[in-house]
Amino acid sequence: MKVENHRFNNALNPVQQPPRVDTSDANKMNRLMGDKPSDKSISLPQKNTDNVTQAKARTTTIREWYETLKRSGNFSAAALSSTLKDAFISPSEKKVALWYAFSQEKSAKDTEKASPELFALLERELLGSFSGRLLAAPPKDNQELKALLSEQFPLGSQKEQVLWHCWAELKDIPDKAPVLDLVRKELSFVIQKNAMVKNMLTYSHKLDLS
Repeated sequence: MKVENHRFNNALNPVQQPPRVDTSDANKMNRLMGDKPSDKSISLPQKNTDNVTQAKARTTTIREWYETLKRSGNFSAAALSSTLKDAFISPSEKKVALWYAFSQEKSAKDTEKASPELFALLERELLGSFSGRLLAAPPKDNQELKALLSEQFPLGSQKEQVLWHCWAELKDIPDKAPVLDLVRKELSFVIQKNAMVKNMLTYSHKLDLS
């Protein structure tokens, strides 16, 4: 049965724009169509294997860097910067390594494996500058705070950590009630969102997606 829905579509889209042809997409499609099945069947598994190997190598490098730093007992900012420079090239790799070390120290907190000085150093390195940024230029509203967070902390778990840190830093400072209220509201939202995502990941195998 044919259903006439052009009026409904026109109501949602008053101005219908012709589809734009992307030549790069067309070229990609031509290359894909020209590939032989045998080529793809060989290259894709090999590419996946290479990616897994590279990921394992990066994880090993980060873990070894963290363990070496912890054994050294030198938890100064200068030592941290020097070890990062020796072990990693890109800023993104250094950031991943710092978050890995922070997570490990946070998990070890209040145990015999904990290194309070190292944890404090990592906390200052990852989170300390953000509260100072909020003090220097307080966000005007919740949307501005969200934008500032996303610039520096792409992951939900990272946002939660820095918001907790900011709340602890700002709560006893006079005349900071407006920015503290923004932090409190955003922290509440992020906690709920992270819990929802964790719940979905934990029980996703029970969902009927058919």
